[in-house]
Amino acid sequence: MKVCILGNSLTSLTLAKTLVNQGIYVDMIPDNKTIRPDKLRTIGISKSNLNFFNKHILDIENLTWKIKRIKIFSDHLQDKEILNFQEDNNLFSIVQNSKLYKILMLSLKKNVFFKLKKNNRYQNLSNNYDVVFNCNPNHLITKKFFYKKIDKNYKSSAFVSIIEHKKIEKNHTAIQFFTKKGPLAFLPISKTKTSIVYSVKGKDKIDFKSQIKKYGSKFHITKIYE
Repeated sequence: MKVCILGNSLTSLTLAKTLVNQGIYVDMIPDNKTIRPDKLRTIGISKSNLNFFNKHILDIENLTWKIKRIKIFSDHLQDKEILNFQEDNNLFSIVQNSKLYKILMLSLKKNVFFKLKKNNRYQNLSNNYDVVFNCNPNHLITKKFFYKKIDKNYKSSAFVSIIEHKKIEKNHTAIQFFTKKGPLAFLPISKTKTSIVYSVKGKDKIDFKSQIKKYGSKFHITKIYE
């Protein structure tokens, strides 16, 4: 069996690695744009999904940081803690997008079942592949051969950053604040670094740095990455 994957996003690489592990030949056709994974973005992976990933796709245990506790606050309740989840082992894990992308791509390039192909918008995929996976709605081939597209506007924006702070030996607690503009999450990724994700409703201008300093004062921040 031979399949084609359109796009070379993190989703595309994960799918490709899953397929080649089953002995399926995979050709990946990237878009013309070079992907440079955002070093500030992170992914939360549940315990069961991480176990599946490690066992069936690729062992990424050494890339992840365990979250054992979640604290939730709300501006409406004057910063009073409203929920507190805790587990001795871990609730979920955090991994940086760029690190996961790099290790997946390196693994695939060493695999005889995998090939990166040149992007030719005019090629006829149906004659060469048993299955074509469309993982990029903006791919040139997608625009030419795939007719239906569903776009959903969530009317919100996401701001991401990573902060450096003084060493916290047990930095395994994720904290989320429900602010007036939207949820602001602090997701630890090491003893000295924490990922920040702020989902803001509407298109209002946000002073992201000031929000990080306001809600992350306990971290003794030394640097904010942009």
